[in-house]
Amino acid sequence: MQLSQKPAQISKTIDCIIPAAGLSSRMGQWKMMLPWQHGTILDASIKNALAFCSRIILVIGYRAEELMARYQQHPAISLIYHADYQQGLFSSIRAGAMAVTSDYCFITHGDMPCLTSTIFQQIWCQRAAYALIPRYQKTPGHPVLLPRHCLNRAVRQTDCRSMQQAVRKGQWQYIDLNQPAIIADIDTPEIYMTLRTIENLAGSL
Repeated sequence: MQLSQKPAQISKTIDCIIPAAGLSSRMGQWKMMLPWQHGTILDASIKNALAFCSRIILVIGYRAEELMARYQQHPAISLIYHADYQQGLFSSIRAGAMAVTSDYCFITHGDMPCLTSTIFQQIWCQRAAYALIPRYQKTPGHPVLLPRHCLNRAVRQTDCRSMQQAVRKGQWQYIDLNQPAIIADIDTPEIYMTLRTIENLAGSL
């Protein structure tokens, strides 16, 4: 695995929660360690986030020992073990939120290896006192950016089934980006093969 040991051009602390605790049930196999470029899907998702953010809060559960061994020596990755990961994605984000120390925090997914630092930058430049949800052609995506007070309010919600639903209980706004990568999460083998083909073609140009 080749990950930069130090994020580039970060002038302040910006945490990013990446939940990677689930079973990948829709994929039919565990997707975090599937090949992507010179590493894995999760490697790429972390590397891209660290190109802008100063720290990754990586929430692990299923096959935690494998992820612990792979990432525990990286100085910019904080590993959070979530024993109740089978309760779902929202519960993993709750676990990660407890470790956030920055004034603003990004949330993205471990299966989104196409995000770039430019996307993080575009959203960061629009930061405000409310949550920002990026959207591509009216479809919400990631990374979501929240001030810490919005993050804390959202994860305290007890009547919501998803983080996005919890965020919308507070102050939030869409930010429209012409970036299809913000909705390119790898949920099925078909999506994986399509995105990997596109990525390989782009890398060969």
